[in-house]
Amino acid sequence: MKVYLAGERESLIGEFDYDWKKAIRRMLCSYYYSGALLNNVPTKDVWKKHDITTDLFLDSGAFSAMTKGVKIDIDAFAEYIHSNDIWTCVSNLDDTTGKSQVTYDNQKTLESLGCGVCPVFHAREDPKWLRKYLDEGYDYIFIGGMVRESTKFLTAWLDDIWSHYLINPDGTPRVKVHGFGLTTVDLMFRYPWYSVDSSTWLMTGVFGNCIFRLNGRYVNIPFSKDSPRARDIKSRHFLNLSKEEREIITKEVEALGITVESCMFDYKYRDIVNAHTFQDMELFGVPEFIKQQRGLFDA
Repeated sequence: MKVYLAGERESLIGEFDYDWKKAIRRMLCSYYYSGALLNNVPTKDVWKKHDITTDLFLDSGAFSAMTKGVKIDIDAFAEYIHSNDIWTCVSNLDDTTGKSQVTYDNQKTLESLGCGVCPVFHAREDPKWLRKYLDEGYDYIFIGGMVRESTKFLTAWLDDIWSHYLINPDGTPRVKVHGFGLTTVDLMFRYPWYSVDSSTWLMTGVFGNCIFRLNGRYVNIPFSKDSPRARDIKSRHFLNLSKEEREIITKEVEALGITVESCMFDYKYRDIVNAHTFQDMELFGVPEFIKQQRGLFDA
């Protein structure tokens, strides 16, 4: 499973003195933010991200544009795609209001303009559109429309589409599948995604926390010195962990060339830890969808 880090943060592209190559392998860029808003050419932010990694995923940014009341011009998007060759993969310009035919037509239009874009299928869409993309031979399909949905809904819905459309009899994926905007770690490891993207690594740091893998599980540890949990001896704040846990975490943090003290006082250092943790999630992705999971295939 490839994990693309989504979201914008000044610490990545500003004057913050850190070699992000130590923590980041892949990043997602939004056309809406990285081109459409500025003369339809890659922004300086894009090139700074390209300095960090050459594995860049280009999302159309249709959802962000929709929330701003902006419509992305498909010809401009095609021109932007052709303006450089820095993208590892590119998503279709999908219609995020549920108009499946429009999304499909955009796919064909971009292909006619010479753009190698991947189709997008959304939560709550009629599965016939997913079958259509599969029947037409697309080998990399993006699953979107999940950001606004609850984990409970997504678990049931993803169980259904994976079990009925996206896996072989042995549980391995029929095609490469990307999960857009996955914010729940459980959903990242429940299915055999080829790739996912998430901005959770950034939001976690904003709220003063760092994520670590401890004893095979991902745990959210409050780190900020200003957090009320720092003064609550019953909390899971770093300062209240066992000596053994603090030693394990300190070793991980120092391996990144930073200190636990810096993580307590500045979100930029928490970003480093969280970027590293999310990138290392790639080591633990599942190879197949396990049909025996509780609640599946009930009559």
